Amino acid sequence: MKNQKSIIKYMLLLFCGLTACKKALELNPITEYADANFWKETSQATAALNGAYTLLQAAMGPEGVFYGEARADNVAQNLTSLNTESLNLLTNNVNPSLRITSWSQLYAVVNQANLIIKNVRIMSQNGLYANKTTEFNQTLGQAYALRALCYFNMTRIWGALPLVTQPLKDATENYLVERADTEKVYTQIELDLDSATLLLPTSYSPSQTTKALLTAGAVNAIYTDLYMWRHQYDKALTASQKILTNTANYSLTSLTDATALENTSYARQFTHGFSTESIFEIDFNFAERGARSFYIQVYGDIGFQPAFMVSEALMTKFQPNDKRATISYNERRDIIKFFDKTNFVRSTMDDKNIILYRLSDILLLRAEALNQLDRPADAIAIVNQMKVRAGETALQPSDYNSLSKSQIEDIILNERSKELCFEGKRWFDLVRTKKAISVMQPINGLNNEGNYVWPIFLNEIRLNPLLKQNSYYQ
Repeated sequence: MKNQKSIIKYMLLLFCGLTACKKALELNPITEYADANFWKETSQATAALNGAYTLLQAAMGPEGVFYGEARADNVAQNLTSLNTESLNLLTNNVNPSLRITSWSQLYAVVNQANLIIKNVRIMSQNGLYANKTTEFNQTLGQAYALRALCYFNMTRIWGALPLVTQPLKDATENYLVERADTEKVYTQIELDLDSATLLLPTSYSPSQTTKALLTAGAVNAIYTDLYMWRHQYDKALTASQKILTNTANYSLTSLTDATALENTSYARQFTHGFSTESIFEIDFNFAERGARSFYIQVYGDIGFQPAFMVSEALMTKFQPNDKRATISYNERRDIIKFFDKTNFVRSTMDDKNIILYRLSDILLLRAEALNQLDRPADAIAIVNQMKVRAGETALQPSDYNSLSKSQIEDIILNERSKELCFEGKRWFDLVRTKKAISVMQPINGLNNEGNYVWPIFLNEIRLNPLLKQNSYYQ
């Protein structure tokens, strides 16, 4: 009977993830695995890890798009949309009553990781992982990496955070967690990434799993992103180089390897997933698991009222011969990057993977670092790699030799805007490079750096009297 209860609790956890359950900082107590018999088999720890990835699906689909795109200049409001939340974000009317300002789903992943880290260690001490070192390392390493990934995303969004590294026990405890200084959060992120690096492999079998689970390469992608966010450029170069040398698992896709543009490996990385370029993506599969990414809520055919369409600002950046424009949007300004261009069935094919990191992203972050370290020619070489693949003309030394570091940074950001459009990167790019105000003020009136962070959802503050609202929103 007790084992049966454990199974029921786990199934309820999966249901919570799939139905996007939202609480305050706490998880539903079901996810605490209170039944003493749950952590008795290594298969149960694996099931808990699968539950963590399910919770990540709920946290990032499609919220990840809103966090990274909705406040930036690549998208515009679809005038037929009924989504008032997207309109509030686009017009910079960001307020703590919006559901998108809740961090509960990301903390759900954190708490699940905390449960795994604590209990898998105990299981190992009790001999349950005897002769299963690889399984132990992979389970624990992925939990560390998931926790680091979520804390990194949350600190970029909300700034200072409640730093919780132990499983939360009950509702009373959950409501009494103070926000920690961002430096403490960054320290914990690096500690978790360091731990994950020692435990995770470079690949799994089958090969698709290498893209859908956290690996050593994915950890180095998070490192690169973290170091760039913190302007630690030498460290970013070191972390990114480890990805570039892993040619067995990562290589750029092509825009010329098929007759039809939509069948190229470049286009299919967005519609079919698991490309050679992918480093880590959240795997959704409707046919097998009923899992949807809900991209159709934010992108796609304007007639079906998605939140966004492509902005005029982005369209003007593409040269006429840039093939990425054709892949990304159409003449009606529908954002079609993630959907099959023919025979798309909304009811069953809304399960496109959400790519969190791919090689082009890391290369262009590397270009930023190179430029900051006074290596503009090397930085532009990466930009040209992206341009030439897309069918654009490469920049010549005469085009950039007289430019300032800031002007070359603009070139790199412009390339990132095109290459990574709609992938949840643009807002973070603008904030990281301190260009958010100059770009967004003419569009939505953004004029205060305190407005960069998001407000904390009112419900979290009501439930936890130790939380203080971000100062801009007080």
